Amino acid sequence: MQELLALVTDAPRRRFAADDVVLTDGQDVDALLVLLEGTLRIDKAGTTVAAVTQRGACVGEMSLLLGVPATADVIATTPSVVGVVEDARALLDTEPALALALARLLAARVQVMTSYLVDLRRQYGDHAGGLGMIDVVLDSLARDTGTRRQLGSVRDPEPEY
Repeated sequence: MQELLALVTDAPRRRFAADDVVLTDGQDVDALLVLLEGTLRIDKAGTTVAAVTQRGACVGEMSLLLGVPATADVIATTPSVVGVVEDARALLDTEPALALALARLLAARVQVMTSYLVDLRRQYGDHAGGLGMIDVVLDSLARDTGTRRQLGSVRDPEPEY
């Protein structure tokens, strides 16, 4: 996170009041937003999936790296200040420090999520029904090449999430 803070030392700032929308699901994203003060909530289809509280954490990085619009709503839950890395997509090509900082951030998130999923597998892998399918889901995720960017399934080709 220190690497991202260093990148926004001289960057413009945006201030948000509590309940202000920082990003909207589906919005085009060209700037990387780095939290300097406050708390941000990440919502997907009306469900809170995360809270961003640590100084130096960022939002908008998945959209920038994948070249897709924002994948969730980001709302300030307290008065918040973010540093704005303008034209971050172009900076990814010219600033290896930015790409490395984002890679480290995402790797840390994957590590936490993997630990959580392994814990779920241990607890529910032998159950019948939905939670009992955790092995199937984890195996599918582990084999995914990451080339699909469109969410959905045969059962629900256009999910709300």
